[in-house]
Amino acid sequence: MLFSLRPKESRRELFDRDEEYKELTRLVNSGLWVAVLGKRMTGKTSLIKAFANENNGVYINLLGAKGVEDLAKNLLIGSGYKVDELAIDLKILQVKWSKVLEDAFQRVKDKIIVFDEVQEISSPHFLKVLKSVWDKYSGIRIVFSGSYVGILRKLLEPSPTSPLYGRKPATLTLKPFDRETSKNFLIAGFKEYPQVNYKESEIDEVVNRLNGYVGWLTYYGNFRCERRLSHEDALEETVKEGSKIILSELNNFLKNRKRELYIKALRTIRSGARWSEIKRELDINSKVLNDILKNLKSAMIIEEREGYYWIEDPITKEAVKKLRI
Repeated sequence: MLFSLRPKESRRELFDRDEEYKELTRLVNSGLWVAVLGKRMTGKTSLIKAFANENNGVYINLLGAKGVEDLAKNLLIGSGYKVDELAIDLKILQVKWSKVLEDAFQRVKDKIIVFDEVQEISSPHFLKVLKSVWDKYSGIRIVFSGSYVGILRKLLEPSPTSPLYGRKPATLTLKPFDRETSKNFLIAGFKEYPQVNYKESEIDEVVNRLNGYVGWLTYYGNFRCERRLSHEDALEETVKEGSKIILSELNNFLKNRKRELYIKALRTIRSGARWSEIKRELDINSKVLNDILKNLKSAMIIEEREGYYWIEDPITKEAVKKLRI
């Protein structure tokens, strides 16, 4: 069902992602490791989970995982270990978790491994293990996805001292739907609920308000068709719930950063602003400002073209209003 809030599990469930699926298949079959990028709610998880399922791969969601220990446990379970067996074996082993992780990779050396929410892993040992895996197991194919911060950024922008320098994954970026595809998605979703009536003007309003972010469109459709809210209530609930999700992510992004400056920058950029306007509003030197803007852009929170900055996702705009310094 298109309006189900669960990630899609198979290729046939994906809507209008045939080109992206084919490109991911091509990149992986060529032997490359691949990073699937895109803004929040563009359907990254559905694409990579369906890809893993269709290709007998191992899908690992790292949400909440922190270090190599959590990663090793998730990979071992994903490779077929039962939880009770895993607890007994690891108690007996008493070895370094980086070694356990390498052993876990050895168990799946001929499979496609899909790591979702990889930014959650903060351990520097992960990159060293990946280098060892790259060197030892040529058959392992890995797909990474998540927010463009933390470990994912280190994978894609390796410094000369990085264990993965010269081994940067290929990238595939998912974009929001265009206007016509967004309307077609909503119409196709409503067809699965013939008992729910809708107007074309309502479809237009949803697309205008939520843009082409398939995740937000799905939330609206779920509120409307599963929970049977009115059009107005479904749209407002989508914005309300979406703002909570993005607000949490923004607060997480701002940890260990200059929170006050970042929030001021986001508030200025919210309605669109040129570099000079942002600098004047923040009253900081150019280097600090450029670092802030680079980080916000890399995290796909803001857009930039020829020195003009803006926030494309309407839900992120709403969330920025609620940020507290």
